[in-house]
Formats: sequence, C-alpha cells, structure tokens
Amino acid sequence: MKNIRLNRLFNDNGRSLVVAMDHPRVFDVVTDLQFLENISKKVLEAGADALLTPFGATDYLVDKNFKNGFWLSVDNDSNSSKSIIESCLMLGADGLKVEVYPWCTTDDDFLKQYTGNGSIVNATKLVNECRKWNVPLMVESIPFGWPKAEERNPQLIAAAARVASELGADYVKTFYTGDKESFKTVIQNSLVPVLILGGPKIDSDIEILQMVRDALDVGAVGITMGRNIWGNSNVTGMTAALAAIIHKDASVESASSFL
Repeated sequence: MKNIRLNRLFNDNGRSLVVAMDHPRVFDVVTDLQFLENISKKVLEAGADALLTPFGATDYLVDKNFKNGFWLSVDNDSNSSKSIIESCLMLGADGLKVEVYPWCTTDDDFLKQYTGNGSIVNATKLVNECRKWNVPLMVESIPFGWPKAEERNPQLIAAAARVASELGADYVKTFYTGDKESFKTVIQNSLVPVLILGGPKIDSDIEILQMVRDALDVGAVGITMGRNIWGNSNVTGMTAALAAIIHKDASVESASSFL
C-alpha cells in the first residue's frame, strides 16, 4: 500500500519535484499563493510531481478535482497523531510532512511552546501511526528552529538530518549546505533519502538551478521548493527547468533554456 502512495509522489527514476505551498500556515503574509488553483495547474503541467500543502489547501484542490500526489503538511503535538492520520486518509493525501527542531528551546519556537526534544518525541509518535497505515512520512529537520538561521552550519545540518532519519522518517527534508563536499556529509549521515528545501527567495535563477544540480550530484533525491518556484516571475519556466534537471539529468546550461 505504501508503494501505491509513493508512486504518486515520486517519478519512475525515484526522484521528485515537490512544490511546497504550506507557507501560509505560519507566515502572516499575502503571497502569490492567493492564486492557489492557477499556480498549482502551472507547476503540475510544467513537470512537478507533487504538492506540499496544509489541510485547507489540500481540501480545496482535491475539491477542484486535482489528481496529483499530495504531501499533507502538518503540525503535531503529543495527542494529535491519530487525528492527523485520519485527516490524511480522509483527504486522500499520499504522505505527511512534519517538522522537528533539534536543539530548539521554547524561546526559539514560533509558538513558544515546544522544545527540540519535544518536537522529536511528537514526531516519533506520528511515525508509529504512519507505519500502521503505510503512509510515507517526510521529516523536515530544522536545527535550533527557524529563527536561529545564523547558528546553522553543515555539521549541524548533517546531525539534524541524522536525528530525523533515526526517529523513523521515510524521507528527510533539509537545507542545502552551499557546496557539494559539505552536503555529501549530510547525505552520508541520513539513513533515508534526502530532499532539499528551497529556503529564502533567491534572486538568481541560475543559482537555484545550480543548487539543485549540485545536490542531486551527491545523492539528493529531489526538492521540496516553494518561493523560488511560485514566487518566480516565470513559474512555468522555472518548474520545467527544475524538472529537466531532476528527471532528465539535464545540465544547468541545458535546463536554463526553459527560463
């Protein structure tokens, strides 16, 4: 049963281009995602494999008859694992994505509620429910939580990826560390396949393509990227360029022809 879901989330080559659209669940801003249906159609037609969406957006798009793969983006606590699985199955989503924050303190947590250890314990409980129902789980591992970007380095990113893989994730979503050599350490430390996140908006399209090319070259199996796709002035072209790199092993120079 898990393979049926994975076949909707990943291409035949075992890689995936996931467009992350879960930003509105925590960021109090108006973005291009207000045009959710239009953006979703564009990226899927251009080669995206799956969308990463919260409950509301998933429900909205399923109601609009979208038939693509869905990662359901969730926030869980110690009591919500069963209800999260129920939501996933009710919506027909194919997998779940949850965040953990190794070494985070309550002062660094957006909700001022959880520690890093607490987030890991909660994710472990969700792992058990996912295993019962054969639902793939992607764990996004954020060292120290989102506000402490300045404290991240390649070693800590690699350690956080290992934490996520040890708690039972099927996939790890994490940061690209800036160069192939240091990112290879991240790949080697994770016990499960790794997808990179897009991070803050990058001004250079070529820089985005190069980051993805380099990550794949040392073992990443794909991306879960948001603002650098749907926030691009050429959404279709950027998606097609990334799809060429991820699924056809295109060079950056070749893929840039779509831009």
